Amino acid sequence: MADLAIFLPRPATGVWTWYKRGGDVLVFIAISLSMAIFIGQEQIISRGDVVYWLLVGPSLLMPLLRFRQTLENLLFGKARPIAFFGIVSAVWLIIQRDFGAIPPVFLIVWVAGWACRDEVGISARAVFALTLIFYSTGCISFLMQPSYEEQPWLMQHIAPPEAAKGNSVELALPEQDRDGLNINAWGILPNQTAVAFQPWRISATPNIATSGIFSLLILLVIVRRFRPNPLEMATAASALYFATLSFVRAVFVSLALFSATIAIMSLLPQRPRLRVAVALFMTIGITILVALSPILLYSLQDWSIVSRMFLRGQTDMSATDIYRQMYRPWLWGEHMKLFWSSPYLMGYGSELAASALKNIINAGQVRSDSVSFLTRMVATYGIPAFGIIVFLIERCYRHVKDNDVWAVAVLSVMVWLMMSWGSIFHPSNGMFALGFLLIGNGSQAFSRSKTCGEEE
Repeated sequence: MADLAIFLPRPATGVWTWYKRGGDVLVFIAISLSMAIFIGQEQIISRGDVVYWLLVGPSLLMPLLRFRQTLENLLFGKARPIAFFGIVSAVWLIIQRDFGAIPPVFLIVWVAGWACRDEVGISARAVFALTLIFYSTGCISFLMQPSYEEQPWLMQHIAPPEAAKGNSVELALPEQDRDGLNINAWGILPNQTAVAFQPWRISATPNIATSGIFSLLILLVIVRRFRPNPLEMATAASALYFATLSFVRAVFVSLALFSATIAIMSLLPQRPRLRVAVALFMTIGITILVALSPILLYSLQDWSIVSRMFLRGQTDMSATDIYRQMYRPWLWGEHMKLFWSSPYLMGYGSELAASALKNIINAGQVRSDSVSFLTRMVATYGIPAFGIIVFLIERCYRHVKDNDVWAVAVLSVMVWLMMSWGSIFHPSNGMFALGFLLIGNGSQAFSRSKTCGEEE
């Protein structure tokens, strides 16, 4: 009995050690991915709904178990610029009595500070196992769901997005009382996509951005130190399949940016300031290139591979049509206009999100408060939001100093994704936590075996 009494606590101690050293982040990612399998591409989740609390609840509660470590990271650790963003924004919003904009900024700061704390070191093998479970569950869910052919609106073409024209532009999203909003209408094999979302693309979830971007992040983790064992080979094949055949444009740009950054950083001398300058130049350059790309794509749209990868299979488009379809360059400009016109350059607060469907920005199919995380933060919170940019630059410099080329390349990709997407950078999304973990900790985000000293 004495031996038994000594032995029993060990499993509990081991679980707690695993949890506090990164298991909590893995659990959070798993919860988020499981929810993503049942939330549709067109479903708008309103604050206060049951689904809203199922998503937001874990992001509020899980960091509480590491409250002291999260707070230390925000006040004294690498997340200090993010804390500056949150504190200054909150003070300004309280002065302005704009209390509706305080919870979002708190949640962003809270989850970011928790995800990138120093003690986190997740197991790469666990991430790969979770990825395969996610893909398998997504495929099973697709096979068991009702046929999307039973939904008339999914068998009709959705009007393409248009540039804003004041209040005259109506959203092309289906009404929220329609059935089948949470169905995966993309399919898991080529040519299974519903008419509303043609041409065909594949997705492991009803939201193709979640499937494509998560697959991209897994590919970035795999190429860091690939080992040809069954788990990694199966994960690599699955992630490559869902990443490429999702035809998410940000994925292709990200892969090109990642490869170019790795190649150039490997050739540069180990001078931190030079490497940081080059990394910033490449990240800013790709953003400018995308902003100017409608002109280039207009000339190349007749090439089938260009049309398929970047124009959703369409041809005979004008430069204006391409500009409207790509949407992001227009939105970046609109967000920055809002920033420059805001009182004291402190942003529009909750007014931006409240008016996203009506007055400030309305581009038809896509809500402006769910796209482009970085410029939206600047338009919403003004100057304090540059704390996030300071955080990104500081982490880039630290990774360069550590000669962590992989981390610098990943950071460049994450900045680009922040410029492209907003929904996946909501703090209730597991990819938000994974992204800030990779940005904050670089290669140190992965745990090492105590016995052999090698990465798991």
